[in-house]
Amino acid sequence: MKVHGDYAADGYALVEGLVPVEVTAALMSSLRAGLGGPNSSFAAFQSQELLTRQPTIEIPGHSFFPMLTFLWGLTPIISELTGRELLPSYDYFRIYQKGDICRLHTDRPSCEHSLSLTLGYSDDQPWPLDIARLPSDRPVSKLEEDFGEDPYSSIEMKPGDAVLYRGVELRHGRVTPNPNRSSAHLFLHWVERGGKHQAHAFDAARVAEVRQQQQNQQKQPAL
Repeated sequence: MKVHGDYAADGYALVEGLVPVEVTAALMSSLRAGLGGPNSSFAAFQSQELLTRQPTIEIPGHSFFPMLTFLWGLTPIISELTGRELLPSYDYFRIYQKGDICRLHTDRPSCEHSLSLTLGYSDDQPWPLDIARLPSDRPVSKLEEDFGEDPYSSIEMKPGDAVLYRGVELRHGRVTPNPNRSSAHLFLHWVERGGKHQAHAFDAARVAEVRQQQQNQQKQPAL
């Protein structure tokens, strides 16, 4: 593992080789097997996001326990990298399609310290994450497709690489279209123990939302 950049000063840094590529491949296999069998697709988890131009595959960690375990397991090393004592909030898995973007945004309080981990590219073409170099004064709900005149950094990742960034403070997204037929990513989030966002640890509100969705699905009559 090698860190490029000064997280304390800039609010973001590239963490090269955070996870071995064998582990990213195993996580993808685990997701497929755990959510319908080794030959299944992720089509049932398609979601239309305001952040993107077309539907994505999105699976919250609260719906698949091994993903939460991955988040919890990374907590000590992310605490070391940020220089803060952290508590996990939530994570989610997403697959983007060819030509897609991710509109620029800032995150909700659960994302005080965030990690974008690249799991894989269908065509081995790195797709950079773009991050503003200065804190944002825009509301969380404000979405934009480019930075305008504001300075930003584009950070390329290989599978197993990650970008650590302050999701609440810095606008981020992907302004160039995805060059791959698909790309898979895991997004993980933490808050500081004893900090102003500690109430969002373990993201209790999101847990309740997911459980309610699952209960509603179970109540639907069979066709």
